[in-house]
Amino acid sequence: MPTHTSPADALRRVEALLAKAASTDFSSEAEALLAKAQELMTRHAIDQTTVGNATSEVRDAVIGKVIVVRSPYASARASLLNGIARANHCRLVLQGVVDGGRQCVLFGHGSDVAHVTVMYTTLSLYATRAVLAADSGNESPRRFRHAFLLAFAARVAERLHAASAAARADAELETGGSVALALIDRSRAVDHAVEKQYPWTRTVRRSASSYAGLRSGRSAADAAALGHQRALGQRPALGPG
Repeated sequence: MPTHTSPADALRRVEALLAKAASTDFSSEAEALLAKAQELMTRHAIDQTTVGNATSEVRDAVIGKVIVVRSPYASARASLLNGIARANHCRLVLQGVVDGGRQCVLFGHGSDVAHVTVMYTTLSLYATRAVLAADSGNESPRRFRHAFLLAFAARVAERLHAASAAARADAELETGGSVALALIDRSRAVDHAVEKQYPWTRTVRRSASSYAGLRSGRSAADAAALGHQRALGQRPALGPG
């Protein structure tokens, strides 16, 4: 039987798990903590969709939150934020350049937006440490790091989607029903909010010219310890050491 947690309580639990994952020296512990954080994010979204909407006191409204993604490599970092958002029923709209960074609006249900924000903060810091530690070899450092961060973002998105799918499957086993339609409705509410405020958006695709950076960034994302280990077939590791 699933337990129903308030958005504030769920956020505190996710923040605590991510803080522990970022600080531990034990890679297996980091794997378990980050997996649990993503599971909580997905399960809370399921809870809010299937139960919370029936109770006005816990209704999770769609909001838009302005986030400025700082330089350097702001466009690649925005790709990381977008990947985390997509895996958690949110949408990201790029508005423009602000002091060398990118101003974005993150749309989603309030609890999802809060979860995405704390997950992005943790993984952005990890990506920064990883890219600075990576050897660019004969590549231009700027091209290498841009490609690294783009590949990191893409692989993180893949792993988060897989972790979310595993959490949904667990929830369906517990409840004996399907949560897919409820989550589709949750995502559609966000899409509607985006279309209402920004009716003329277009998809932006990023490219990179450093194969070494792409390969290294993908490897770093595999080492970032996300998701269910059994479902993804990854060995537990947060990073070097």
